[in-house]
Amino acid sequence: MTTVIRACLALAVRLIDTTTGRSLEERDVRLSRDGTLLTPMNKGSGIWVLTGEDRKDFVLHVYARGFDEEDVPISYETLNPKLPMLDVFLMPSEKNRTAGSVLQINGTLSKLTSIEAIAIERPLCGFHEVVERRGVISMSLLPKTAGSKVVLENMRYALASEDGTRYEVFEVKETQTPTQVVLRERLKDEHKTNDKVCRIIYGRAGPKGAFVLKVRDDASHLPYLLRFEAGKHEYFRPIDFRLESGEIDLLAGATKVLKPPADDVQAKSEEEVKKDE
Repeated sequence: MTTVIRACLALAVRLIDTTTGRSLEERDVRLSRDGTLLTPMNKGSGIWVLTGEDRKDFVLHVYARGFDEEDVPISYETLNPKLPMLDVFLMPSEKNRTAGSVLQINGTLSKLTSIEAIAIERPLCGFHEVVERRGVISMSLLPKTAGSKVVLENMRYALASEDGTRYEVFEVKETQTPTQVVLRERLKDEHKTNDKVCRIIYGRAGPKGAFVLKVRDDASHLPYLLRFEAGKHEYFRPIDFRLESGEIDLLAGATKVLKPPADDVQAKSEEEVKKDE
């Protein structure tokens, strides 16, 4: 008699180093739920899979040797029901020396909800154009060197403005060709050929307005563009981690941008659809 054992996929987690954008190869990883240690399976490329667990929302605690521990809220409503997978970005700890030392900024800002950055002088590629046909939004990309490939995985990236003072976040749904991807949503801003496409480096915001963001200490000149949200506003701030590190005043030198209400964005999108028709 043959016994068939089926395991239901509860959650797949991909662990990523915020400072490099690469998946964690570290095997000393522990995941826990409500204080109970889980038994995930390592699938390689930083992916850990949980099976046999119920699909109820919870807070996942992530420990990986050499990285700051992280609590990640799991909301199944926001995940793909067929493949509930989540990218978790971890910041290297001060004890992590496998990929070199890090520099960090930290401090507090009232009502801060998020903080991130891009290496404005280290783009992944350039922007060419966006074309929408039959509801599919395709973005064409320009490699940094002729004939080279562009690798954008299914995650969020930044598209900088021409003057490099701000950027728009977009999410890749799938790759069509080595130089073309499908976006999940339309771009909201106007962009020109060769505008920079950059990887996003995530920081930690909270609790009570506390923040920290880390980058690799790998150059004598480390210019970045910070993006953070506090209250109803979005802010951009240039920074050189070689000149500024440790505790900083986040608002010093920052430019404030009022975020449009969600209803206004939706109304604008519907109006554009009618024009396209």
